[in-house]
Amino acid sequence: MSPTPVDTHTEYAYVPNGRSDNLSVINTTTNKIEYSFDIGDDPEGVAISLDGTKVYVTNSNIDIVSIIDTATNKIIGKVPVGDNPIGIAVTQDGKTVYVANFYSNDVSIIDTATNKVKYDLDVETNPVGVAINKDGTRVYVANLGSGTVSVIDAANRTVLDPVPVGPNPYGVAVTPDERKVYVTHANSDKVSIIDTDTNNVTTINTGNALESLDLSPSGVAVSPDGKNVYVANHKRTIKGISGTPSGTVSVIDTATDSVVANVTVDKCPCGISVNKDGIKVYVANSESDTVSVIYTENYTVEYVPVGDMPSALGQFIGSPPKVPKHNIVREFIDSVVESINRTYLRINGLINGVQGFFLGIISSIFYGVLSGLIVPKITEKLDP
Repeated sequence: MSPTPVDTHTEYAYVPNGRSDNLSVINTTTNKIEYSFDIGDDPEGVAISLDGTKVYVTNSNIDIVSIIDTATNKIIGKVPVGDNPIGIAVTQDGKTVYVANFYSNDVSIIDTATNKVKYDLDVETNPVGVAINKDGTRVYVANLGSGTVSVIDAANRTVLDPVPVGPNPYGVAVTPDERKVYVTHANSDKVSIIDTDTNNVTTINTGNALESLDLSPSGVAVSPDGKNVYVANHKRTIKGISGTPSGTVSVIDTATDSVVANVTVDKCPCGISVNKDGIKVYVANSESDTVSVIYTENYTVEYVPVGDMPSALGQFIGSPPKVPKHNIVREFIDSVVESINRTYLRINGLINGVQGFFLGIISSIFYGVLSGLIVPKITEKLDP
């Protein structure tokens, strides 16, 4: 197999699947999965560098950030961070990555030149979503447990006074003009809007009166032109109804801060991202194991099957400068090795003893011998 022919507009959606521990890579031109590879235990949050060369994924259960080279679809680094990392974002210059650690109540700051954490900043309780303004001067962190948004002064690496927004803030997104921050509230029908000049907060509802109590807004994304905000709403199980209802995506007009449409998608929509032309919105549906593709011109929806429990909290669409060709044998071996390494980490974590150590040695030898027999992946350069 080889990738679909690409052009200068080709973008890929990198969707982490939390239960199958892999990453589905969707060509947004064709809406087909072109790659699927292991990414480690419980991947949740994702961010892509502006140049498309690196994808950063939080592995929540093992407290690391995995770094993927998009030219090879291989993990090139694993960075230890705080306890239970979820949300993640990367600055536009690609030099810094911010990671929200849910249980340690802090934000890890990774220097991408060294792929090491340089600083850990304390925020408030249970940080989840992370967003960075366009010029990289402010970082906004939604603190689920404290009902606030922390604001980080990036230049001085200091945490400013938190902005109270109300219960269960989850996702966060900044408009391109940096004047507004949109914050979703889980287990409600609320979206808060922060005026970045004054820190004043207004609140709007994402659903109508009949369904508002059953909505749980999660992921949020802003269109490239800043005219629309897209909010992924879970619908919680309603008494008397079997199974989980389909979720929705609310479309907010930023000029009026009013909901202009609610688009039905699959069950439990979580992460949401917009392509660079603003023509398509991609939504990861965690209970349906699909990604919904919304065409913004007429709000029609297409579905792409992915792995088990996709989450994709963060900006997960980007344009890689190179795309890898498939090498099925190497990809199979990489998958086996990753599974062995994951088993080793779990066993070693349980027994913390000799058996886990020897299993790690065996997996390293296995990889070294077999990988040497396979020709490395060849990459092809996209049109400039």
